[in-house]
Parts: sequence; C-alpha cells; structure tokens
Amino acid sequence: MPSPEQQQTLYDLSDDELYPGSVKFLHRLVDEEECLPLPASQVAGLLNIANASSYTELERFIRHQLGRNWSESKKDIQIFYTELDKEFTQMKKTLLPRFHLEQEGKNAREVNDELMALLARDFIQHLIAENMLLLATLADKRGKRR
Repeated sequence: MPSPEQQQTLYDLSDDELYPGSVKFLHRLVDEEECLPLPASQVAGLLNIANASSYTELERFIRHQLGRNWSESKKDIQIFYTELDKEFTQMKKTLLPRFHLEQEGKNAREVNDELMALLARDFIQHLIAENMLLLATLADKRGKRR
C-alpha cells in the first residue's frame, strides 16, 4: 500500500503527466502512425488485466499480445502493444525515481511492482477514455458519410 506521500505523488502524476501522456501516445499512433483506435475487445482485455493484476502480470499480458501472430488487418494492435511496452519501460526509468524509494531487495521490488501497477493502471484508464472518444468520433464521421 502506498504511503500518503506516495499516493499524493500518484495523484499528481496522474493529472500532470499520465493523462496528457496517454492522450499524446494515442494520438501519435492514430494521427502519425495511421493506426486505428483499439477495438472494444482489446480495450476490455487491457482494462481487465490492468485492474486485476500486478505490474508483472500486466507485462506478461503485453508480451503475450506482442508475441501473437496478428493478421494483417490487426497489425495496428501489435503496433499499439509494442509502443505501450516501450512507454512503460520509459515510465519505470522516469517516474519510479520520483517516489524516492530507499529500500533494497525483495521488498523494494514488490513496492516498485505495486507503484508501477498503479501508474500503468492510471495511464491505461486515461488511454482507454481517449480511445473511446476516438472510436465515437470515427463512428460519427462514418455516419455522416452515408
């Protein structure tokens, strides 16, 4: 369980960095890489694993998605998970140090795992909200073309 100071750091990071970072991440994929937003089935799976697991299990899920043999029509999903893996690797390097953890050994790994799980969960929740907005915008554009 994070300390009150760590919890405040999480809140601040969520508002100040994770939310804008998730929006930027998704728009980079959609606007620059020309990927489609994640389909609802992927959104549900990603949200379920983020809410129900440790960071280690979330990493395992992402790596599993990376290792799948995606059909050509679903290559955007593979690109998404490749970039998400890179994003979380970067978050470990840049965000975890802000918690000023001084513990070492097994306990430090457990605390790091718990904090990364919380950071990843917030990032994913923001990401999914933006993804749903993009899906709705896409559906609206399709409807207007008919």
